[in-house]
Amino acid sequence: SVVLLAASGDILAKDPKQDADECREGLGDYITTICTNSKGTFVKFSECSYTCASNNVRDQPTLTTSFLPNGLPCGRCKECCNGRCQPVKLELKNPLTLKTSCRA
Repeated sequence: SVVLLAASGDILAKDPKQDADECREGLGDYITTICTNSKGTFVKFSECSYTCASNNVRDQPTLTTSFLPNGLPCGRCKECCNGRCQPVKLELKNPLTLKTSCRA
């Protein structure tokens, strides 16, 4: 997870839950629960990560970004890798095989 301090008013107006549900129905509720359990609010969804907003111990606004699992499909012939959507790597031989392209 990456933690960033946010300036007041930095939060995006778009509905991240709806964005997550476009990926898979129920994903928005799942991420909302994760954010709520850490006393935060689900504020952003991207292809391979999501962000929760909360206040730290000094009551400063804080953004925490978490990555979706490596190997999760995120686009046409792409997969999530450490929070980024990148092309899959294929070994072009018979049979066609997927090379592990993601390292933690």
